[in-house]
Amino acid sequence: MDFTQILIPLLTGASIWALAAKRHKLGFALGLCAQPFWLYSTWTAGLWGIFALSLWCTANYIRGLYNHRGHRGTA
Repeated sequence: MDFTQILIPLLTGASIWALAAKRHKLGFALGLCAQPFWLYSTWTAGLWGIFALSLWCTANYIRGLYNHRGHRGTA
């Protein structure tokens, strides 16, 4: 198992956990940190559908960070 396959579930799982706990900025940031590993892994494996979904997730993690850029607290 390589480094990428360790970071994908750690970062993605932490992102989902933080978002469910209403720690939006942290959740979006962790999810965005996971995306290069998702993109690399799916590109090299030729998994084009998951690669396209990873691009969509990347755009939405950026959107989430942008939308919550000035918020403090849990919301």
